[in-house]
Amino acid sequence: MRFTFCLILPSLIFAESSALTTSQPNSIFNLNNQDEEKGYVRNATIASTVSSHIQIGNSKNIGIASFLISANESANLNLVPVLLGSIKISWNLVLTGRTSAFSDENKAINIYGWGLSYKPGQEDKISPWTVRVNSGTYRSFNMIRSSSFSLSLSRNISLKNFDILLGFSSNNVNGINYQDNQNIVSQNFKYNFNTIIFGTTVGFMGIKILPSINYNSDDLTMLIGLQKEF
Repeated sequence: MRFTFCLILPSLIFAESSALTTSQPNSIFNLNNQDEEKGYVRNATIASTVSSHIQIGNSKNIGIASFLISANESANLNLVPVLLGSIKISWNLVLTGRTSAFSDENKAINIYGWGLSYKPGQEDKISPWTVRVNSGTYRSFNMIRSSSFSLSLSRNISLKNFDILLGFSSNNVNGINYQDNQNIVSQNFKYNFNTIIFGTTVGFMGIKILPSINYNSDDLTMLIGLQKEF
C-alpha cells in the first residue's frame, strides 16, 4: 500500500500543478525587467537542482521522493513538481537523478538533472555534515532555457526527537531568454546567487516528510517532499 502511494503521489502532484498554473500569462515575465527575470531564473535553478536533504537509511539502498516547489508571487513561478530517485553507492555516497515534465495551455516545462551527496567521516561514526553537488537543466518551450550548478554544505542537528537541517548553497546558472515565440530574438543570461537552507524531517507511516525553505535576500522558496526508502 505504501509503495502504491509513492507511485500515485507524483501523478497527483503533476496534475495539481497543471491545474494551478493555467492562469499564467503568455509570457513568463516582463522582458524589460531584469529583477523579474532574475527572480524567475533563481527559482527555476532551485527546482532543477533540488535534492533530498536526508541520507538513505542504513538498511536501505534506494529512495524515491516527490517534491513540490513554491516561490513567491513576484517570481512568477508558482508550483513546480519534481520526481527524484536516489541510489546508495556506498555508505557515505548517494547518486540522485531528477525529472519533471508538465504543461498547460500557455507553456510546457521540462526539468532533468543529477546530483551526488557525500558524508565525510567513518562508517561507524557518520558525520552530521553533508556535501551535495547538483546539476540540472530547466526548459520552458519557446520561453527560457537554463543550465544550473549547485554546491551546498549542510548540517543535521538533533534535538531529542526533532531533526533540523541548516545549510548554505552556492548556485551558478547560464541560459537563454527567448524574447519571441519564434526564437528569432534571444538574450543570454548568467547569474550567481547564494541561499540559506532550513529544513526538518517528519516520519509518518513509513514515509518521510521533508519540508524546507531556501532563503535569499531577494525572495523565499518553499519546498515540501515525500520520500520512501527501499
